[in-house]
Amino acid sequence: MSTIALYYPRMRFQSEDWLKLAMLTWDQVGRIRPRLAMDADSDLVRELAAESDFLFDLEPSERELDTVGRVFGEIVELGGASLRERFSVASAPQAPPQPHSAGLRARYPGLTWVYAGGAGRKMTHHLLLSLVDAELAIVQEQDGATHVGLHPAFARIYLTALADAVTENALLSPVTDELDVHSAVGTLDRLYELLLVKGTTRPAIGDVDHAYIHIAVEAVLRPVNIAEVPVRRLIDFRERHAAELAAFRKHVGSLAEELARIGAIENPVAAHAHLHSVYRTTTKPQLDELRRALHGFGLESGTGMLGLKVDLTGASGTVVGGFAAAAGQPVVAAAGLTLTIAPYVAGRLKARRTLREQSSVAYLLAVDRDLASRSLFKRR
Repeated sequence: MSTIALYYPRMRFQSEDWLKLAMLTWDQVGRIRPRLAMDADSDLVRELAAESDFLFDLEPSERELDTVGRVFGEIVELGGASLRERFSVASAPQAPPQPHSAGLRARYPGLTWVYAGGAGRKMTHHLLLSLVDAELAIVQEQDGATHVGLHPAFARIYLTALADAVTENALLSPVTDELDVHSAVGTLDRLYELLLVKGTTRPAIGDVDHAYIHIAVEAVLRPVNIAEVPVRRLIDFRERHAAELAAFRKHVGSLAEELARIGAIENPVAAHAHLHSVYRTTTKPQLDELRRALHGFGLESGTGMLGLKVDLTGASGTVVGGFAAAAGQPVVAAAGLTLTIAPYVAGRLKARRTLREQSSVAYLLAVDRDLASRSLFKRR
């Protein structure tokens, strides 16, 4: 699967914590957002967009809109009465009025409004007319823009199908921060069942590999309140550890058979529980072993010679002899210590660096040491 994701079904991120974790999981995350959309992003999203290329916006192509519109139009024509029973505008759930809403939006606060006119539209005009005729939509024209109001369940399926079309055409991986939204992959092929067959479900997770990476990173960071980690720190971390993330993705690829079984699970809670179980039994033991191996090199952070804790008994025998020979001569002793300890420390550092570079879980170790520091962030 692609390492570049498309966020769906909404245009605005629902969880800033999820977005920060996504920075440690994906190379980039896009979203379907018209170029003329009103700026309602959070300060975090604005900061991230200003300081990095992690987020990007894209608009559906006419080909993608036509593909989705054609399939929806056929289903509306075949099952209009059944669709009205489930998704009519009149049957939409009640909701409190939205601030600053006016016109039909104020009268129907329970609807989901989809941009359907002008540059970057998310629906063809032909489908819009079909939905209005079938009593599945109402239209509001305001400030030169056309928006169509839909039953929220119907809108969610439509936007998920649109994400399916866009991700397939643009070679992206669909991703969401809403646990109750089914995988976008293959939605277009199952629209009939989703719209007309009650109780139809789909696998909960679209890209199970990256869902696993996300869970593994979250498990390492769990003691830390991710909301308190500055965006700039996350951006710098991404740049420093890109190669280690690529190696960790290969490790996740080695779990393909087990993850594929989890990817077929339809219940999102059960699917994520299984992913956590795989992490505890497969990846976490490797991370713990890497920690123990690095600890064995005796080069822990601390005070002393070169700012390192060095096991002198493990260094060359000349170290102790050098001290004895230079008794009473501090300058000579210091020179002897440097000549004997420096190569020892250099060798241990090189071996330690090699171990980290060869480890498939070194990325998680970096997350733990660089971002989950007890001294930098408050505990939950």
